[in-house]
Amino acid sequence: METPVSEDRYHVVCRECSLERLFSVGDDASRLERDHVAETGHRVAVGRIR
Repeated sequence: METPVSEDRYHVVCRECSLERLFSVGDDASRLERDHVAETGHRVAVGRIR
């Protein structure tokens, strides 16, 4: 019997606009966070979902 593999997801949410995305790669989530903050100055939260 195989143990189910937990695939982490990364949730990116802007606290000041409607930006919200879900990624399967942490680096992609971090890149969006950095780019959005640099472009807008908004506060962005990134969380890992298991």
